[in-house]
Amino acid sequence: MSLPRLRIKKREQQRLRDGHLWVYSNEIETPVTPLKAIAGNLVHLEDYRGQFIATASFNAQSLICARVLSPEEITTLNQAFFSQKIQAALSLRETMFQQPYYRLVFGEGDFLPGIVIDRFNDILVVQISTQAIEQAKPELVAALQEIFGQSTKILFKNDGKGRHIEQLPEYTEHVGPAFDEIQLVENGVQFIAPVDGQKTGWFFDHRDGRQWLNGRVNGKSVLDVFSYIGGWGIQAAKHGASQVTCVDASQKAIDQIGINAKLNGLDNVQTVCADAFDYLKAELKTQDSHRYDVIVLDPPALIQKRRDFEQGRQAYFVLNEHALNRINDGGIFISASCSLHMTSEELLKIVQQVARRQNKQVQLIHQARPAADHPRLLSMPEADYLKCFMFKVTSI
Repeated sequence: MSLPRLRIKKREQQRLRDGHLWVYSNEIETPVTPLKAIAGNLVHLEDYRGQFIATASFNAQSLICARVLSPEEITTLNQAFFSQKIQAALSLRETMFQQPYYRLVFGEGDFLPGIVIDRFNDILVVQISTQAIEQAKPELVAALQEIFGQSTKILFKNDGKGRHIEQLPEYTEHVGPAFDEIQLVENGVQFIAPVDGQKTGWFFDHRDGRQWLNGRVNGKSVLDVFSYIGGWGIQAAKHGASQVTCVDASQKAIDQIGINAKLNGLDNVQTVCADAFDYLKAELKTQDSHRYDVIVLDPPALIQKRRDFEQGRQAYFVLNEHALNRINDGGIFISASCSLHMTSEELLKIVQQVARRQNKQVQLIHQARPAADHPRLLSMPEADYLKCFMFKVTSI
C-alpha cells in the first residue's frame, strides 16, 4: 500500500528539515500535487526533487494542511506506532513527576500532532483534533490499554475548536466505566474537577506558576479572576493566604470551588459569580469593591484568530487596567495569556502602559512557563503559547 505524495516547494522545505512539523497549504507545489486531488488523511511529504521527507496527517481544508507524524515512510497508524510514541512520552513524565497527574501527551511537543492526553491517575482524558488520528482511534485505544492496562478508564472529550477546522463532529465517549468527575493532586493540594468542564477538566500548564505563588501568599489577600474551579485560588488559600476571592462567570465552576475548598478544609475562600470585566470595572469607592495584596488575571484565549488581534488586545488592556487598579501598593500582580497571537512582548507592553496611566511602577520579578509535561520543540516557536508574568506593583 502506498500513500499519496505531497510535494513541498523548494524554498519551504528547509523548515521541515530543521524539525518543524507543520506544512501550510501555500507551501505545496499544487501543479505537481494538487491538494484537492489527494484522497485520504495520510500523505508522504516529498521535496522538490521527489525525495521522501516524512509521513504526515493531511487535510486539504485546513490552512495547516499537513502535520508530520513520523520521519519514516509508514503507511498506517497502527497500535505499535502509538505505543512507541506514548511510551516515550510516559517515560519523560515519570522522570519528572512523582505523582500520576500530568499532561501525558502534548501534541507536537511529543511528536503526536492532533492528540492531547491528560492523566489523572487511572483516568485518561483524550482530545483528538485531526482526521488521521480520529480514524485511527481504535489503534490509539489499544495502545493506551497496552501501556496502562485494560482497566484504565478513558474519556474522549472531543469538543475542541480544532475539530471544526478538520470538519470533525463534537462528541464525548467513555471507554470503560463512565464517570463524571476526575480527582487530582497539584502542589500538594487536592481537587475534584467535572469532566464536562473546560478542556480536559484541568489546566496543568500553570502548575509551576501556581507553585511559585504558593510560597508568597502567606498572610495576604488574593483575588483569582477567571478562577474556573480554583486552580490558583484554592492553592493560595491552602498555602496561607488570609483571604481568597475567586471570580468566575460560571455558576457550576463557582460551586466546584466550594467543593474543592471543603475538600482541603478551607474556610478562607469567597466566591463571586460574575463577569470578570464587570467585576473588575466596579468603582473602588463602591461598598462591594476591595483592594488585594495579590491579583491573578488568567483569562481564556481572547484572540482566537490573527484578524481579531486589535479587538483582543483591547480586551487584554481593559482587564489589566482594571486589575492593576485593584491591587495594594507593593502587591503582586500576575498577568497571563494563552492566546497564541498575544506575544510576550505585547503583553508586557500592555502592563507597562496601564501602569503608567495609573502612576505606578511594575517590576517583572518572575516568568512562569509550563513544566516538563508541556515540552516544546525548539523548531516550533509557535507552540510557545502560554505567557505568565509576575510583577511587583508600587505607586510612584
